[in-house]
Amino acid sequence: MKKITISFLTIIFACVAFWSCKKNVLTVSPYEYTDGLALLKINYSCPYFRNPGVQVKINGEKVSSLITYSTPYPGGGLNTGGNTYADYLSVKPGSNSVSLSIPKIGSTEDSILLYKTDVTLTTNDYQTLHFTDTAASTQSVLTKDAANKPDSGFTQFTFVNLIPNSTPLDLYYGTTKVASNVPFKQATEPFLLPSGGTALSWTLRQAGGTATLGTAYTSASTTANQRVFTVYARGYVGPATTDIRSAKISFAYNK
Repeated sequence: MKKITISFLTIIFACVAFWSCKKNVLTVSPYEYTDGLALLKINYSCPYFRNPGVQVKINGEKVSSLITYSTPYPGGGLNTGGNTYADYLSVKPGSNSVSLSIPKIGSTEDSILLYKTDVTLTTNDYQTLHFTDTAASTQSVLTKDAANKPDSGFTQFTFVNLIPNSTPLDLYYGTTKVASNVPFKQATEPFLLPSGGTALSWTLRQAGGTATLGTAYTSASTTANQRVFTVYARGYVGPATTDIRSAKISFAYNK
């Protein structure tokens, strides 16, 4: 009888562990729900001086916590808010309304609607909706992200210029120009760099220029093996580097 009881309990615990693991599959990052859905990342990069907490709604339904400039959601990146995962929201394909708002205190109801746009999302594709600029000048651009990781030994990047008052930009990694003459709201084709090695500085320059624009960024994590990033220029040209709105470089995790 004792052996039967132990075996029965073992089965119960095994079942509980199994279903717990199955449940965790839905919550542990990174997750990928591609079957019949679109995968959407929100890159909130609107450089408000007072930096309010903003909620994201899709088709009128709140889908985010309160996020601040500059945060890819869900997930995060380097030199951003958010976590260290490469998460995406699962969204129905086709036309979707996406809005940014400051909510009423203790409520999901909009207090100030900052921006609203309609985007068309495609099934099983990874896409990022980037928001930039502020107030009545707020704009957005939708980019398609990588579906797969690069081979071992490489890191993959796509560069997006989100600085509204910039001329076209060049992006440098160390002394190597990795993206050239990229206008506002435009993205490059994906490019690869060897992973690992000594961390070099990422810098922005006006296209064809030699002076660094804004603040450089250096982290060995930017060339982690087989990572996929969207590297983006954000802020404005002009404010001092101590100003939250100054030109900076950030990295959103895609894979």
